[in-house]
Amino acid sequence: MDIISRRNFLKGAAALGGMAMLPACASKPKVGADLNGKLNVAVVGVGGRGSAAVKEFGTKGGGRINLIAFCDVDDATAAASGNYKKYPNVARFKDYRVMLDKMDSQIDAVAVCTPDHMHYPIAMWAIAKGKHVYLEKPLCRTIWECREIQKAAKEAGVLTQMGNQGHTFDGWRTIKEWYDAGILGDIKEVYQWTSRPFWPQGNLPVPQEQPVPNTLDYHLWLGVAPYQPYNKIMLPFNWRGMKNFGTGNIGDMGCHYMDVPYSAFDLGYPSLVSSAASADNDMYWPHDASIVYDFPAKGKRGPVKLYWYDGGRKPKHIDGVDQAWLDNPQNKECTVIVGTKNIATCGTYGDKPMIIPRAKMVELKKSNALPAPSMQRYTEGPHLNWAFSILDGKQPVSNFDYAAPFAQVALLGMASIAARSPLAFDPVAFTFTNNPSADKYLSSLYEYKKEFLPYAKNANA
Repeated sequence: MDIISRRNFLKGAAALGGMAMLPACASKPKVGADLNGKLNVAVVGVGGRGSAAVKEFGTKGGGRINLIAFCDVDDATAAASGNYKKYPNVARFKDYRVMLDKMDSQIDAVAVCTPDHMHYPIAMWAIAKGKHVYLEKPLCRTIWECREIQKAAKEAGVLTQMGNQGHTFDGWRTIKEWYDAGILGDIKEVYQWTSRPFWPQGNLPVPQEQPVPNTLDYHLWLGVAPYQPYNKIMLPFNWRGMKNFGTGNIGDMGCHYMDVPYSAFDLGYPSLVSSAASADNDMYWPHDASIVYDFPAKGKRGPVKLYWYDGGRKPKHIDGVDQAWLDNPQNKECTVIVGTKNIATCGTYGDKPMIIPRAKMVELKKSNALPAPSMQRYTEGPHLNWAFSILDGKQPVSNFDYAAPFAQVALLGMASIAARSPLAFDPVAFTFTNNPSADKYLSSLYEYKKEFLPYAKNANA
């Protein structure tokens, strides 16, 4: 089947909010014993974040993972990563559609490490071919995409993972164990802040058009996105601050920071998201913002307010937290969890969880009040957890059933910023009940290009 007609792989219309049905001709996903001890992995986006994936699979796979194909739209960036030189016998492609067509029978799983706007089309194409999928955070660029990709993966029976390191490692599990043991008391507030961005973002002028390098297939890089004249400022990294390609500060870091309270306290969806942000424009997200998430009571847990700050913003005061500690410039990337009994803090990925002040932590340790670990721990990061889980026939830790709802929570903050309005979200009706006109921010504001999507009818999704 040729590339253009491949879009018929998911039959029927991908109507907004509807399920794109998987094709009868898709390969049955290989898992466990079907793989004979070897997983053939293709990596899309080799020169950027994909370098970490290649390193993990190639050097730490214990002979169980075989790098079978590389795909990157930019020869220069991919070559600069050293991966082409290190793996000269791995097949190379610029177009993920061609790669998945030509090597269909040889590929078991696909790691997608591209800019946010291409996560959804590449992953959906791979899922339509029956491939297991790894997606870097924030999973997808829009809330609608997150929902559709979760449904498609479940329908296809593929094993999935979102690459947020912290969910694999111990930090949030330690915080949850403290909470369950009553060390923290009732959770009232969570404060999180990051100094990012360190890329251009804000009310900036549109970059002037420049010649496209002959090593870059710019049409493939744009993919489903609308045309925008090329400028070297955009890639390989600065797309993060651009609305058509990235999800700004919270898309970059929210799926790291927010995982700790989301997972430890079973936050679910917020009932209200409010924001205040600096100036932006049609191209760029604001440089800095503050977002407040109101999470309703759930089970035995009472309501929780989560305060997010980025771009150098941070809370001016937190009750119970020493002001000198809060003002310390070393604490520029932080989570603070305020409980009725104790206050906990941790780093970007939930690392180094502590009770503050430090004297209180020392006291709890000396009295053996802190509980022993009770939750399962994982020694490998998200890449290997995904690959080994497929080989062992198990569900990966950050699978899409967890990751898709969680990523939506982070992206709801971007919707509030875009709408410049508090938004009351109904996840069942999939609408903002207090401002239905903002529903457009649940999906993309542009119509995707059909040629990059594996279903018959284009949707303004």
